[in-house]
Amino acid sequence: MRDVFVSTQNYQRFEDVFNDLAANRYGVDMAVVIGRAGRGKTTASERLATQFPEAIYVRPLDFGSPVAVLREVAFVLGGVRPRMTSACYEVLKAELSDNHKVIIVDEADRLGLKHLNVLRDISDHFTTPVILVGEEPLAGKLRQERRLHSRLRDTVTFGPITPSDVLYFYRKALAQAITPDQSKKLARHAEGDFRLVIKDALHLERILAASGLKEVNDQVIDEVCVRH
Repeated sequence: MRDVFVSTQNYQRFEDVFNDLAANRYGVDMAVVIGRAGRGKTTASERLATQFPEAIYVRPLDFGSPVAVLREVAFVLGGVRPRMTSACYEVLKAELSDNHKVIIVDEADRLGLKHLNVLRDISDHFTTPVILVGEEPLAGKLRQERRLHSRLRDTVTFGPITPSDVLYFYRKALAQAITPDQSKKLARHAEGDFRLVIKDALHLERILAASGLKEVNDQVIDEVCVRH
C-alpha cells in the first residue's frame, strides 16, 4: 500500500477556512476544527503545514502551565523555548511581524481555559489567526467564555469519512478500482474513522496476497468487513 494523502471533503473545508483566515483580517481571526478521534484532523493539520509556508503547526506536549503553550509556539516559530513570558513574546514579535502566519494548534481539547486564553492573546496582540483543532469537548470549553467563542470566525466539523473518500483512497493507495457499493460497505464498516479505513485496506492486501487475487471482488470485501 502506497503512502498517499487523500483530499477528503473534511480536508477541503479545513483548507477553505485556512485560506480565508490567511487572506483576511477582521478582528475575529480564530477558528475551530472539531471531530472525533480518527477523522483525520491531525493529518489534515500537518498537510496544511507542509503545503503552505504561512501555516505554523503546534502540538503542545507540556500542559503544566499556560506559559508552556506560549513556549511551544515560540519554539515552533523561533527555535527557542524561553523560560520567561516576556522573552516568549519577544520571539513572537520578531517572527510574526510580517503578519502572514496562521497558527494551527492541534489537540487543543486537552488545553484548559487559561491555555486557550493565551492563544487568544496571541491572536489579538499580533493580529495573527489561530485555528484550534480538537475533539468534541473543545467546543464546550470555548462556549464557557464569551471572549473566546465570540472570536471564532468559523467552525469546521469533521464528519465521517464518505464512500467517495474511501473509493479515492483505494484507487490511489492500492491501485484498486472498487465499486461505489463496495466503498459504501467499507465506509460503513469503518464507522467513519479513517484509521479503520487504513487498517481494513491493510487487511484487504493480506487477503489478496494469500489468495493470489489481483483485483478486489465482493467476497474479499465481505471478508474484510467480517473483522471486528
